Order: sequence, then C-alpha cells, then structure tokens
Amino acid sequence: MSSRTRSARIWLPASLAIAALALSGCSSAKGGSNAEVEEGPLDKYLSVLWDGEEYTQEKLDKDQLKIEELVAECMTKEGFEYKPNTQSGGVVISSEDEQDGPAWGSEEFVKEYGYGIVNWPGMNDQPEEPGEEQVDPNQKYVESLSDSEQQAFYETLHGTGPTEEQMAEMEESGSYQSDWTQEGCYGAAQHEVNGDMAGAYEDPEFADLFAAMNEMYNGMWDEENLSPEIEKLNTKWSDCMADAGYPDLTSPMTAQNSMNEEYYSLGESTDEEYKEPSKKQKDEFQKREIEMATADFSCKKKVDFEKTEQKIMFDAQQKFVDEHKSELEALTSKYSTKKKD
Repeated sequence: MSSRTRSARIWLPASLAIAALALSGCSSAKGGSNAEVEEGPLDKYLSVLWDGEEYTQEKLDKDQLKIEELVAECMTKEGFEYKPNTQSGGVVISSEDEQDGPAWGSEEFVKEYGYGIVNWPGMNDQPEEPGEEQVDPNQKYVESLSDSEQQAFYETLHGTGPTEEQMAEMEESGSYQSDWTQEGCYGAAQHEVNGDMAGAYEDPEFADLFAAMNEMYNGMWDEENLSPEIEKLNTKWSDCMADAGYPDLTSPMTAQNSMNEEYYSLGESTDEEYKEPSKKQKDEFQKREIEMATADFSCKKKVDFEKTEQKIMFDAQQKFVDEHKSELEALTSKYSTKKKD
C-alpha cells in the first residue's frame, strides 16, 4: 500500500471497510510481490458478496453519476431543487497507475524511494496544472433558502446525522454502524447503487458477526489488541531493527507511520494551507527514509515476516469460520451475488 494521498478520497462506513479488507485477501503488497493475492478461508466465504467486477475509475464515475441522478429524483419528490453534482466522486488508484518503475515495496523500490513518502515512480510525469475551483452546482439555490429551509434541505439530503447516543457509542467503540434508511436521499441512492453488498453490512441480523470479524482483524493490526502470534512476530522484527540501529520501533506499521509523521511535521500548517518542506529538508529526510525502509525490508526478509503474517491471518480466519459457520452460511445465502443456475 503506498503512502500517497489524493485530494479526493472515497469514504466507507466501518462495516464496508471490513468488507473491502476481507475481499482484498486481508493482506497488502508489503513485500513488493506481484503475485496474485491468495484468498484465506474467510475471504472465500465473503467473496460471494462481491460481483467480481473490477472497481475502476470508469466504474466509480458511472456509479457516482447514477447516485447523483437518484439523489436529484429523490430531492425533487421532497420539494427541493437539486442538480447532480458530478464533482463529488473519488479517485481509484489502480495497478496501472503504478506500473512504471520498481514495484511498490520491492527491494529495488525501497533502495531508491524508501517508503515512497517524498518521491515515487511517475510522481513528476503529470505535473499538476492550475485547475478551476470546484463549485457545487446547488450552492446558489441553497444560498437562496432561509436558514430553516437550508436545514431542511440538508436533512433531506443527508439525514439528521447520528444521535447523541450513537455519537457516544462511536466514541466508546471507535466505530459506528451506519443505517442508510436514516441517511436521507444520499443514503437511499447509495444503497440502491451498491446493491446487496451494502445491505449485508447494514443488516442488523449480522451485526454481531461483523463485530466479531472486526475484533479478529484488530488482532492483526490494532497495536493495542494484537494477538500473541502477531506480537511474537513483531518482536522478532523489532529486535532485528534494533540491531540495525532503530531501537524504538515495535512493528513495520509503526516504522512507516513514524516516518510519515516526521515528514509532515517538517512542513508548515495553517488554517488555510499546508506548506511543504524545503528541498534541503526533503533531501535530508529521504536519505534517512531510504535507510530505514531498506533496514525494514531486510528485517522482514530475515524473520520471514510476510509469509508468517499470512499464515497467522489464515489460521485466524479458519478459526473464525469454524466458530461462525452457521452465521456465515446464513449471510452468504441471503446476500450472495453469484446466483445458482
């Protein structure tokens, strides 16, 4: 997974984030392998919730346009004017975007680019051009409404938002189970376009199942709730990194995160903009970034990190499947997109 960010991002509810994680094979290309991601026992179960269509930029734009058209129909029925806002979508980063230069996470990559924080292959191929400021086509109409009418407009568009009780639950658990029926015209439109896959993760019948699934994944990546097996693996990697001159790192994730945080702290942030570090700062940082990333790669290879991590994940998935088989059968039976002949 690259550390790059794009100005437009796709937001997913926590439940859909779990789905995306599971359907991707629950692993990342940390080692730079170009091999097809292997599916674990749970991944195979959940794959039937996905229609198998590749999520390209073209598909995202098409789906977003359909959502906007449905929103416009819904808002009109409710007595408001609404023009489809085609600028409200996101950006899909495909493998084709990263085909030039060494593979992300490979040994060749880390020796040249580190973690890809300061620079990455193709970064300067398409320099940004000054673009027109995006304007919501509904802005003038909304501004013509009274304060109470504006409030009604947005509540119809997006719903009233989480209640105080739901906000408290979100703060306590760190997650929030969204309900499309309470999310206005947008929620209804997104539900219709996303189809049964979205419905599966919003179905109260399976709330406990996805909560248990989330807990299982926390054991892999949540620093405060790691499984003993992952802690042991991280310790082996950490000891190796300490020998390489990096004594305060507890996991590969903390290594990259610490470098990201350090880099962005070099810039200057104001309420209006972020000013990037100077060229000298970038050069000095990238030298240290490459050194750490190279040590990171070597230590992962030495302790067989990724193969071991995958085995731990697949074992955890198998245990989860064994313990929740009847619930998974009910889920896939109700929401499978792969219809039987």
